[in-house]
Amino acid sequence: MNMKVITVKEHKTKEELDEIKGTYLDESYIKYPIPKDDTTFKNEKGDIVAVYLNKIVPFELCKKAFPFLRKASLRESNNRGMASGQTDEMKVGMKINGMYVGKVLSGGRFIPLKKDGTLSNSPKAIAVNSSVIGYMDRYARIPYCRMTEFSQRFFDEYKQTLPYIRYISKLYETFVPEKYNLQKAYWEKIHKDFKIDNTAFTTVTLNNNFRTACHTDKGDYKDGIGNLAVLEKGRYDGAYTVIPKYGIGLNVRNTDVGFFDVHEIHGNTEIVKHGACERISAVCYVREKMIKCGSAKEELNIALERDK
Repeated sequence: MNMKVITVKEHKTKEELDEIKGTYLDESYIKYPIPKDDTTFKNEKGDIVAVYLNKIVPFELCKKAFPFLRKASLRESNNRGMASGQTDEMKVGMKINGMYVGKVLSGGRFIPLKKDGTLSNSPKAIAVNSSVIGYMDRYARIPYCRMTEFSQRFFDEYKQTLPYIRYISKLYETFVPEKYNLQKAYWEKIHKDFKIDNTAFTTVTLNNNFRTACHTDKGDYKDGIGNLAVLEKGRYDGAYTVIPKYGIGLNVRNTDVGFFDVHEIHGNTEIVKHGACERISAVCYVREKMIKCGSAKEELNIALERDK
């Protein structure tokens, strides 16, 4: 494979990046040509910043995975925080996604009012089409590890996506081996009941026509590197993935894959639709807290005790 290598410099300071958190990016933040061929971007220290792989996933794998990934991606979520975008006009008492704002938080989030007029215990954000498949760790509202509800309900369909997910993992191993090896070693320590077999992942986040605002990913293994794969229906332009610190833009389309540090601020340019279309993005990763999970039986016992 003929891999182009481009050395990039930093175009934004930490202070400048902090100022654009929660805002939407446009093409003015892209300082280097958007790659059309296989390309690795490195910083001035020689570290990999991003990798773009053009038309590398076999179309048949994409076709087989598409129906379930599309179904999952269409679920509505109001838990995407800053990635959902800031609402500068957000005020107490206004209605957002059918809920009344009781308190405005930072990062585009708010606490809704319950029917009795008291504040909810669950912060929300602007609703987007986004979902998670695979496995999830414990958190306050659901204090036990589990397979995601959607993966359980449609388990046979979920299994049809595994060759696609495994292929992405293999690309990770091939093109960013140092980061892959760190992540795989961490993955090995997680109980077998809560990881996707023959990959370096536990979880996949799916988005449908979701233009993410400037954000950093949270909850994933910090010493790995993120990935982005895309499945499409219909025609559109734009939706470039932008890493403003380095001025990089990636046009990840059907059968392409991109790798980049998701702990750097990133977001998407506008999706310009040509008729009905869908851009389904898939992000595969290890949830860092999964290492605390016991076996499926142990986690089920926690759930049963909680429901008594």
